[in-house]
Amino acid sequence: MKGILIWTALILVAGAQAQAQSPRNAAYLEIGGSAIAPSINFERRFTEQWVGRAGLSWVTGETSEDTETTFIVPLTASHVNRPLSSHHMELGGGVTLVLGDSLDLWDTFDDDEKVADAFLTGIVGYRYQKPDGGFQFRAVLTPVLGNEGGGLWGGVSFGYAW
Repeated sequence: MKGILIWTALILVAGAQAQAQSPRNAAYLEIGGSAIAPSINFERRFTEQWVGRAGLSWVTGETSEDTETTFIVPLTASHVNRPLSSHHMELGGGVTLVLGDSLDLWDTFDDDEKVADAFLTGIVGYRYQKPDGGFQFRAVLTPVLGNEGGGLWGGVSFGYAW
């Protein structure tokens, strides 16, 4: 009998933890934000209140000689308060990697200069996401700090959590 009670308690605790941490994944389109350009993002919940995100964006430009592409990869971690609510404050930060041809983002003339750079980014924002998943909305302010200085950027995202 004691063994049955222990197994029942373990199943209830595991079920409660799974419910509190559900959903564990999200995918969304972010306009602005950490990638600056529109990006496709995948997010994974590590604990009830901590999520990690990896995204991808690209900018393509035509020159007189060829087509050049720059890839932008935001990598962030965020703390999301009130995991059992639908309305959350999100605080986080990370790094945004920029790889490719510098023409697309900074230059105004044809050249073949390549860029490999990183920017530190912050996240201060609002997140709408029900505890059981479904539609997700985010509106964020994103401080950006790079080699050339810093600035404040904003972004919104729309997606789905499961």
